[in-house]
Amino acid sequence: MFCHVARPMWSLLWTWLLAKAGAVRRPQMRWAQSNATLFLELKPARGSTCELSAQIRLDRVLISDCSLWDIELREDVVVQESRVERSGRATLLSLRKKLPHRWDRPFMEEDSYTLPRDWRREDRDLPEEDEIELVRAQNLRRLGGRQLRELARDKVLVLALRYPWCSACEEKDQAFVKLSKVAGGKPAFAEVQFGSVDLREEKELARQVWADGLQNCSKSCPLHVFKPDEPFEEPYKLQVHLLYEMDEAAMMGDPMAGMPGHAPKSQTAKPDFDRFERDLALLLPPAVTQLGEDQEEDFRNTTSTAVIGGAVNLTSFRLAARRLRGIAAFGALPPILSAADATVKLWREGRAVVYDGNLSHSSYLEHFARVHAQPLLQNYSWDLKDQVDAIGMPIGVLWLNYSNYSNSSQKALSAFRQLCAKRRGTNSTRHILCCVMDQSFAYYQRDYGSHEPYPFPFFGLTTKLGFGAADRFGFPFNEPVNASVFGFFSNSKSAFRRMDSWAGRVLRGRVAPSHESGLGSSAKWRRGEVQNVVWKTFQQEINGSTADVLLEVYDDQRKRNHILTATMDVLARTLKDYANLKVARMESSQNYVPPIFGRKQFSKETEYYWVPPSIATGEWAPTPPVRYPGDVEDVTPAQLLRFFKKHTLSSWSLKEALEASADIGEEVMGHARVQQQMDDRAEEDKQQMIKKMMTTLKKEKGLVDVGEMMGLKKAADALDLEAEKPKPKRGKGRAAEVSPEEEEERRKRRREQLKKDEEKQKDIARKDKEKRKRRLEADKQRKEKKKQEEALRLEAAKKAAEEKRRKKEQEKLRQPATPLFSWGQSKEQLRISVSVPKMKEDSLRVSLAPDRVSLRALDWQMRPHLLDFELREFVDVENSSWAASAEGALLTLQKSIFHRWDRLAQNHSAVKNFLRKDWVQDDGALEEDQEDVELPSGANIKKVSEETMGKVLQTHSLLVLAPRFPWCDKCKEKDREFAKAARISREKDHLEMVAFGVLDAREEKHLARKHNVSCSEECELLLFKEDEEEPYTVPGRRFAEEIQIDCYKHLLPVVSEIANRSQFERVRSAFDTAIMGFFQGTKESDQWYPRFRAVARQLRGHALFGAVFQGLPSDMGIDFRPTTVAASDGRPLVLLFKPKEQRHVEFTGDLTLETLSHFSKVLSLPLLSQYTPESRQKIQELKVPAAMLWLDGEETAVSAAAQEVVREVAARFSGHLVFMSLNATRDGFLMRPFGLDPRRVPAFGISASESPESQKFALEPVDWNDHEAAASGVEDFCGAFLNGSLEAAHESAELPKTYAWQGPGYVEEVVWKTFRRSISGGLESHDVLLELYSPYRPQHRTHVVVLDLVAEVLQNLTALKVARMDTANNYVPPEFGLKDKDQSSSIFFLTQHRAPKRFVPKAAKLEDLPLKMIRFLHRESRGTWDLDKGLALAKQEAQRRVRRLKALEKDYEKKMQDEWMQKEMEEFERYKRMGKFDNLNI
Repeated sequence: MFCHVARPMWSLLWTWLLAKAGAVRRPQMRWAQSNATLFLELKPARGSTCELSAQIRLDRVLISDCSLWDIELREDVVVQESRVERSGRATLLSLRKKLPHRWDRPFMEEDSYTLPRDWRREDRDLPEEDEIELVRAQNLRRLGGRQLRELARDKVLVLALRYPWCSACEEKDQAFVKLSKVAGGKPAFAEVQFGSVDLREEKELARQVWADGLQNCSKSCPLHVFKPDEPFEEPYKLQVHLLYEMDEAAMMGDPMAGMPGHAPKSQTAKPDFDRFERDLALLLPPAVTQLGEDQEEDFRNTTSTAVIGGAVNLTSFRLAARRLRGIAAFGALPPILSAADATVKLWREGRAVVYDGNLSHSSYLEHFARVHAQPLLQNYSWDLKDQVDAIGMPIGVLWLNYSNYSNSSQKALSAFRQLCAKRRGTNSTRHILCCVMDQSFAYYQRDYGSHEPYPFPFFGLTTKLGFGAADRFGFPFNEPVNASVFGFFSNSKSAFRRMDSWAGRVLRGRVAPSHESGLGSSAKWRRGEVQNVVWKTFQQEINGSTADVLLEVYDDQRKRNHILTATMDVLARTLKDYANLKVARMESSQNYVPPIFGRKQFSKETEYYWVPPSIATGEWAPTPPVRYPGDVEDVTPAQLLRFFKKHTLSSWSLKEALEASADIGEEVMGHARVQQQMDDRAEEDKQQMIKKMMTTLKKEKGLVDVGEMMGLKKAADALDLEAEKPKPKRGKGRAAEVSPEEEEERRKRRREQLKKDEEKQKDIARKDKEKRKRRLEADKQRKEKKKQEEALRLEAAKKAAEEKRRKKEQEKLRQPATPLFSWGQSKEQLRISVSVPKMKEDSLRVSLAPDRVSLRALDWQMRPHLLDFELREFVDVENSSWAASAEGALLTLQKSIFHRWDRLAQNHSAVKNFLRKDWVQDDGALEEDQEDVELPSGANIKKVSEETMGKVLQTHSLLVLAPRFPWCDKCKEKDREFAKAARISREKDHLEMVAFGVLDAREEKHLARKHNVSCSEECELLLFKEDEEEPYTVPGRRFAEEIQIDCYKHLLPVVSEIANRSQFERVRSAFDTAIMGFFQGTKESDQWYPRFRAVARQLRGHALFGAVFQGLPSDMGIDFRPTTVAASDGRPLVLLFKPKEQRHVEFTGDLTLETLSHFSKVLSLPLLSQYTPESRQKIQELKVPAAMLWLDGEETAVSAAAQEVVREVAARFSGHLVFMSLNATRDGFLMRPFGLDPRRVPAFGISASESPESQKFALEPVDWNDHEAAASGVEDFCGAFLNGSLEAAHESAELPKTYAWQGPGYVEEVVWKTFRRSISGGLESHDVLLELYSPYRPQHRTHVVVLDLVAEVLQNLTALKVARMDTANNYVPPEFGLKDKDQSSSIFFLTQHRAPKRFVPKAAKLEDLPLKMIRFLHRESRGTWDLDKGLALAKQEAQRRVRRLKALEKDYEKKMQDEWMQKEMEEFERYKRMGKFDNLNI
């Protein structure tokens, strides 16, 4: 039973021998238990003198006296809640049980149950527990912990892990036996081993599955599945589902059948075999399939949803795959990429979605897969409800009536599909899932605020599907909804925009949830009537009312409906004259009742409440309503009036109200009682008829009355009504006989007595009549007096009201009034119309500010009208204007940023009562901006304002701010990278002190205007530093890494102050370009240092700046002799260092911001760099001239020589030009603007800047092998560029080397390189007819023949030249005015001292074009040559040549058309033979 531990081997052996010999005796023990605690009392062995101590472990107790005893407990205990107490020589262990229940024995050894019991501490009320035998069958193995681990390495195990004292799983374990027999006999599960494990015996395994809750002994009772390809510590849970059966006879015999919590005696349960096999089959394949390089496509085709990862964290990937079995199949590609390049894609229906989260978070990967595994649109079902609830995303719901599917339904579905496609994603604050419900779920619309007749289509949002759960949001259609939805969905695009905008507001929490509401009454409520309220009008009429409200909440199926309705009618008539009192009712079965009323759900009771008045119209009531505490069944108007008077805050007379209700109630209540009696009688007759009909049916059909079976009518059936027996006469013996005289006397006395009583009754009636008459007279006099007093009071009140009104009018005339005004807008302007009736035009004063409008004017009564409000955004005051009229003023304001404003005033609530929309001035075609564009958000991104910016900079070194307009959608992609950079910056060194923020530029408009924030593709970021006043502006980046690089660049100081040589070397070698300034004075006194620092700010990221004060280069180890003598004004020495090129250059120009910036920008680049997209972007940012050298794609001797020449020249012009080498094979298209031929390389040119519109300059070809001549030519060319003496080059084609113009009679071919020489330079000796054409023009060949013909006709005119130039490949001077030169075909007449004259013929045939052109030349040249002769020759040749050429072109076009038709017919016949058209009616 005990073992001895923690001693050397010889000591253990000796102790064992002594124990055998009886020399070592164990301590004395007694034990007891309660449901939660085990008590062990320990005493030293008899005769022992050793002190006893004990220690408690998870499942054992260590006892030390003269020896050490290690005793294993039966089950685990909670060490932290257990304790050891000493009392004398005895030690008491109070062990808190981990599982509160009755233990069968204290220790693991079987004979420990014979230990003596401590009955003083024993809980004798603790019930005995039945030991349940674990599941046993021929194919079920009873496994221990070691066997389980060995089998789990080779087989799939399905095990029932059970505690033997838990009887809740007995029914499911019996079903498990049947399932194992049926499923185990199928080939698909032949390798699966079924079994059971005793968790009390296998405590280690019990601890492993503790989180599954088996210790709670609940009825879930899952099975555990262990797989050899997955960790042993992560088994799957598999549920056993039961199907309950009950025959019809048993159901009729048990009237409680089907009630919740009731289990009929004859009910049988059987397992759901199909579901068990389906669930088990999903667990057999691997959670993650390892894919080869060529297996990805096959894997995607085998499943509807596939998640494929490359170079991912397999642990997180596998955890997500485990939880998504049956939803998506997971596959892992070979790890050919680094972990940084890991990617996950979800494939569904041939479309891939890239995972956008952190691959180490399996929960988000699971959420991502669940969302994107769902189809875009789904029909509602219970399975869909469970799937969507597991995802936890908002759901958009569209109701459609498929039985009456109309055009509106089709457009509604189209708009809903667009909304679902746009709102597809995983962020519950921006994205939704989508569901479509048919007409069978129309009653679900009640939760969304709809009512019968239910409209179709109908749209809403919810956080959970189903009926009566979660928050619902119904789209606010106009009433009546079932008619307005057709107009709403008539335009699917407009419907989509409005649905999307509303959905965005709902997801941002700006829309209150909808509730069930009946259809409100269209009739206007009048005083003296009970106001019928529905939920949609409850907020305005009840909760927002400034009157005390007596509210009746009732169900339309209540009893005594006429009586209770009449009671409220009496109260409404009674309180008719009190303006501060209101009587209302609300039906509860069709309307939502707020929880503040404390009304039970689905209650049929009628309840009365006093609702306190609001402070102002539309505000909520300040205190909760008060419920009427009395009995509602017998309530009277008087009781409700007293209750109402007790709580109302208004002043009114209860006595007068009681008198009025008594007068009104007699007639109203009497009529209601008659109506109620008629209804009760009709209901009673109806029940009697139903009872009679049911009795007949029971006799004819043999039906059973459930009430009789339950024994409810035994007492009534047992009653046997007997005939009423006559009462026995009193007295003993026979009554005495009475004589006739006595009988007559008795009758006489009786008549006298009756006569007296009658007289007495008459006298009483007369007195009552007189009393009633006097009371009526008194009432009449009192009413007359009251009427007179009321008339006097009304007269006095009327006079007081008139006096008050007159004073108020006078006061109102003295106070400024806010005029009514309306506004409309276009994209560029605002138009505000201010209405001032009969305004004095000379009194109008208008003041316009960039963000404010102020107007003051007087009307005909000299009453001032003042309008002053802040604009929503800024306007351009210089381009704005205003004009006065007799009825007011019209203001036309130019917007600073052209877009549609969401509202006019910044504080809309202050002017909304005076503001109207001017639809005449408003541009209806202007589309609304997307107001729900999400600003960047996420981890490590703060929402910053002008007030909070200073606090952020106090705790951070750098603030990266993204200023964005909420209507601007141009920066979505860059903002996504901005959020990613903020999220991952926490993990980067030196970036933990960088804060990322977002600024709403519309709300913080002054700060945005200060820094020139706009909506552009640049998506600029502002970088603020605490030690600098002005922020840095950088363009938005397309990658998060680029933003981090910007942060690194700006974390360093603007100018590093250098004090010693080691610091100088560190700064000089830290960057590609370092600029050092050696200042003669100190930092505070040197006048040149601010300029130097300003240049450093401008060139952040391109060069590192350092400053040495009162020091020389020699002090820093630099052997340098300045080329200029130090100026008397103290100008510093500025050196630029290129560490990689091991050179430095002195700045010798004027020390101005512009020259120093240009010098630094140029030298920040390498001496001769390669042309790459990165270098091109850098040159664009620096805006410096670039000298370009195009080389052959292959390394040749001439290319090497050209590089040698250019490198030598680059050193001479260092600081003035940037030199770059380009690959003519890849970058040959850049040579065209220079007029260079890509086939002739090396070539050299200079671009004024890196932009398509900048001027280009090309170097004439040189012999690169002649080093001195080439270097001299390139140097002279660069010097001429800097001096501004070069002529710009342009795009030009190349003429063949053998081409020469043949003289008059022929058309000269011209390119840009020969344009000056052939055209412009020859205008002194001859005129020119020039055709600018594109080879892509229609009938190109015919136009060529026409110009050739004109040249032949005019061959004898030596003072005229005919030429043509291709505009597609040559530069065209701007004086010709060609906008689209690629499609041009124009003819110009050029002469000296005149602008080009364009030939513009009217529409004519081509054969007539030569004649018109000759007439044009004769008119413009003012020549004396024979026009008729030229026309005759041209006409003759045109008829012959042009017509023939046109015929050839037509034949050619017809031939091509015939060939195309032949090919189409052959293709048609081929498709027909293949059977493509078999299903078509051809």
